Amino acid sequence: MNQLLDETYVVFDLETTGLDPKDGNSIIEIGAVRVKNNQIVERFDELINPHMMLSEEITQITSITNDMLEGKADEKEVVKKFITWCKDDILVAHNAKFDLSFMNMACLKYNLGRFNFNVIDTLGLSRFLEPTQRYHNLTVLMERYKINWDESKHHRADYDSEGTSLILYEMLSRLHNININTLDDLKLKPRIVINKKI
Repeated sequence: MNQLLDETYVVFDLETTGLDPKDGNSIIEIGAVRVKNNQIVERFDELINPHMMLSEEITQITSITNDMLEGKADEKEVVKKFITWCKDDILVAHNAKFDLSFMNMACLKYNLGRFNFNVIDTLGLSRFLEPTQRYHNLTVLMERYKINWDESKHHRADYDSEGTSLILYEMLSRLHNININTLDDLKLKPRIVINKKI
């Protein structure tokens, strides 16, 4: 029995003002889907006012404009709301190290405590399942798993979360074939569960 297939997951993605939160960058969008049995049961999508102007490069990548963020809630409010929304579910992100760097920084900045979730990184999971493949980015994985994917919607957090959830279930099925059926099994492998709940 594959216990991993029976879990409820929150698959999330962030869009940000830049690449490194230590340089003063912050989150401008949190998108997530709660999935159970490969079905989306709930969605979370919030834009965030960073109280700074976005660069043209970020707008070009994300299609998020300064006007879209005007009047939106600030980072602290949305991060707190997202943490509550996640409940006690297992989190999933692609290249989770990036997203976690921003979530952890937000928790530190606003005294929100530890970001205390198990977080599965589908990038690490892909590298584990197919170590001979050179590329593991989201677009490549969509093609590899033959999932319909609109590249023009890529780099919006809600759309990327939904796509990552489809990839996740393809990977979980493959894990069953190599006798990895629980979260504890996954935790024994390096760079897959990169944030462990305490």
